[in-house]
Amino acid sequence: MREADKPSATIRGFRVFPFASSGELIEMAHAHAPAILVALNAEKVANADPRVRRIVDHNIGYPDGMGVVLALRRRGLHTSRIAGADLWLELARSRVGQRIYLIGSSRSVIVPAVKRLAEVIPGVVVVGHRDGYLDADDVKDLKSDLANAMPDLVFVGMGSPQQELLMDALNKAWPALYMGIGGSLDVFMGHRRRAPAWMQRIGLEWLFRFAEHPSRLTRLPAYIRFAWLLARGRF
Repeated sequence: MREADKPSATIRGFRVFPFASSGELIEMAHAHAPAILVALNAEKVANADPRVRRIVDHNIGYPDGMGVVLALRRRGLHTSRIAGADLWLELARSRVGQRIYLIGSSRSVIVPAVKRLAEVIPGVVVVGHRDGYLDADDVKDLKSDLANAMPDLVFVGMGSPQQELLMDALNKAWPALYMGIGGSLDVFMGHRRRAPAWMQRIGLEWLFRFAEHPSRLTRLPAYIRFAWLLARGRF
């Protein structure tokens, strides 16, 4: 599917595409590679970082959070919620022989994650990895390593906006298909729990995260601000 053929909506400056399924998103991602996939949720939209908006505008923003799904539906665009914690594994499986590079979390997480990924997806080719603790010299070395490893897919698991800014910088040095995966490596390795399936289905995974990790409560004002904007139709 060509991007020009795909409807989208602008929500607080972020261009978001609706998708009936993760398969539709994966098809679009491969068709537009090199590109960056950016998960959009209530917090990211409410914070409205102009640097992230610029990156999304030139790439593919998709509805990772239920708040963004509701905002799209208010614009008359039906969409499914595409959870990044599931999408990255589907994307890794989507084409046989893809060369994959993993970035993020701590070394104690990412090293066993590489091994487990090979067990979960037989035949996967992981051409490199490194943790998410990076300084300027590390980023420079990472750009060189990507050029040598020549990955097709690069997954970056960091906080926002750090992961979006890093993907933008790396994509300029080594064009590929990039996806921000946040804390998905920790979920993948069982260090963080996903919400029960019923909570995911009704869009309450965000509430589970607050209950599971009270430290996230400092981020609650962004969710409240998003809910107020959505209720007032201020997007």
